[in-house]
Amino acid sequence: MLTYRAHPMKGSVIQPVILAAGASRRFGGCKLLQSLHGQTLLEHCVDSLRDIGLQAPIIVSGAWHKQLRQRHPTLALAENPNWRAGMGSSLAFGIRQVPAECDAALILLADQPAVTGEDIQALLSAFTQRPRITCSLYRGQRGVPAIFPRQVFPNLQTLKGDRGARELLRTPNTPLNCVPLPSGTIDIDTQQDWQAYGEQLCR
Repeated sequence: MLTYRAHPMKGSVIQPVILAAGASRRFGGCKLLQSLHGQTLLEHCVDSLRDIGLQAPIIVSGAWHKQLRQRHPTLALAENPNWRAGMGSSLAFGIRQVPAECDAALILLADQPAVTGEDIQALLSAFTQRPRITCSLYRGQRGVPAIFPRQVFPNLQTLKGDRGARELLRTPNTPLNCVPLPSGTIDIDTQQDWQAYGEQLCR
């Protein structure tokens, strides 16, 4: 069973939110329950947060909520009843679950298995130095994982469709920190992606 040790982090209180609500149609099944080296894709994402000093993550589930709950009964799953509306809906739902005492939310996708605790720590360090939107930079684009301060929560809570936080991150003149994160280029959408990632780990 996966264990999670949380302890206070100096400075801002940051709540991790993992988006895991999609139907994985291109994958042809629940990709988050795919196992590699005895650990599911969802477990791997949660495990990357261990020992960093953050609160236990809120995991926004949807299409595969029952299956994820059955496999991982100890994880904090929050089922988005409107998950079919897209990632924007799930992000807005996840932001609404963030406790009032939190100053910011760290948004992660469960299907980016190459993202490490060190990557997340780099984002946290940048946010600590300048507490504003802090996003990853890969393929020349801004994306997640990303940290959003509470001041922009109202913007995130109105998101709809599949765009997620993309527009907010890519709006010109938006003050933000960009942290190079090459590992963010690896995401699992298809069976071929999963196989290629497994082969890469075995090299």
